Amino acid sequence: MASIAKSLGSLSGLAFLYNATAVGIGIATALGLLALYFNVGSKPNDPPRLGETIPFLSNSLQMANDLKAFWTRALKTMQKLDSEILRFRLAGRRAFLVTGETKTNPLFRTNTGFSSDHYLNLLVDVMFGPTKRDMARFIADVSGRGKIPLPGTDHIAEKDRLWTGWHSIFADNLSRTKPTNDLGARFFANFATRIDELFRPREWNVIQVADFLHHHQTECAAKALNGTRVFQENPDYFELLDAFELAIMPIAFGPPKWLNPKPFQARAKFLAMNHQYMEKALKSYDWDSHEASSPWEPVFGSPLIRSLVRWGLDVGLDTQTIAGIFGIQVSNQNANSVPASAWAIMNSLVSPDPELLTKLRQEATAALVLDPDTGKRAFDIQKLVIMPWLQAVYTETLRLRLAFSVTRDAVRDTEIDGFRIPKGSMVQAPIPIAHHSAVWNAEGHGPDDFWPRRHLTTIETTSDSGDVSFKEEFSIGSRSAYFFPYGGGINICPGRNFAKQEIIGTIALFVTQFETEVIGWVMHDGSPSDREARNGAGMALFQPDRDLKIRVKRNW
Repeated sequence: MASIAKSLGSLSGLAFLYNATAVGIGIATALGLLALYFNVGSKPNDPPRLGETIPFLSNSLQMANDLKAFWTRALKTMQKLDSEILRFRLAGRRAFLVTGETKTNPLFRTNTGFSSDHYLNLLVDVMFGPTKRDMARFIADVSGRGKIPLPGTDHIAEKDRLWTGWHSIFADNLSRTKPTNDLGARFFANFATRIDELFRPREWNVIQVADFLHHHQTECAAKALNGTRVFQENPDYFELLDAFELAIMPIAFGPPKWLNPKPFQARAKFLAMNHQYMEKALKSYDWDSHEASSPWEPVFGSPLIRSLVRWGLDVGLDTQTIAGIFGIQVSNQNANSVPASAWAIMNSLVSPDPELLTKLRQEATAALVLDPDTGKRAFDIQKLVIMPWLQAVYTETLRLRLAFSVTRDAVRDTEIDGFRIPKGSMVQAPIPIAHHSAVWNAEGHGPDDFWPRRHLTTIETTSDSGDVSFKEEFSIGSRSAYFFPYGGGINICPGRNFAKQEIIGTIALFVTQFETEVIGWVMHDGSPSDREARNGAGMALFQPDRDLKIRVKRNW
């Protein structure tokens, strides 16, 4: 899934830019003057420059104060200059913005001179809360993520190849069909049970969509992944999780702890809770038991979490680090999938397309089956996730709501499509630029509109008897280079398959379980709003800045 982890990696080049206070402006000015002092000039194979009012300063300040406006201006400049690459200065550092297949693909390939190591290490340091010894081990592992070490790194012992072990665990547990389906099925069962507990059949209730999903989808997915015991022993777990997630950006990009202690305190409290749980759980956990090899058990939940804990022990990580890895998976799984589900449902409920809700209900209903073990209704997951209208809504949601840039460092002098990229430069492929490109214009609906039909194509078929019929199919078409919601290459988000199941499955549960009536847009506290939701704050995915109040009646 598109996760907090990925967003931190993508945005870490913007460390200077958090909360441009007077101090930040002063630093930017100083760095701008330094850049002027070194008098960096243009070369014949440099790409076009993104202009700015104050040389070496205005772009940085706009990124700090209004990132959406910066990306919008960059996109307009690209269109005006007919260029899919721009150069600029970010706090005195060479930086490049790219979009399009020939410019973006080098960031996703190996051995092209680009690295994400710095950003991944920032993720470990800020979010896992590792010991100093473990942090040094992650930094020292420059051997890559593949089974074969990168050239020149054969001296790194196998137990110290932390990133390849990490990559292998996620590939085995989230990229393969059976474990992903097992995790998805448990989440759907948890959520369906929760709906049964909260709503009586044929009775109307009032809910706010985003608020409802934030509380219940999050918990149901977390229990499918991490088990139930940690939440039973820590009733305030999700409250501390919320505070932890709000703390990440200030810690990563903000002032030091002595100037702003609250985010650091929130992180410390969340990590300490997980550490205490991990210490206690490991004292009595029997790795040779039947439960330790089962599809799910209450202490560590899914095979993914058990594998991560076992791997951490085997390679000698401290339990503090292992506990951070355990806890961050709750955030990684939900921080983007839950708001994406909310956006998809809210936009579908108020869509101007009169057929949309009917199509979604038809597709979701067609994927319902009876669970042979429980006798209850469940979804055929593989059938569900390939339904064209459900895929179209899922895709349109990710296209409109993702907030991050794929970011790499140039570790040597290199090129992108013939343009010079000097060593030490930062290269960003901002997803909002690609996802709002003019290639997404369709049927009178511009790139900023929620219009799932842009991802559908009508196929005509003729039977043996000569009867002609038409059916809709999902298709990105020739625009795949402008849609990369999970990044790409070996660093592509390993949770993307389950994220798709969770988002589409939540939409399907909602439209099959409930009849709905829209009341109207509200603020998050429930007070009336004078407008619909817009993209609010966000790291990997924009949170909705409003909520949708609706009446629901459970069908079964």
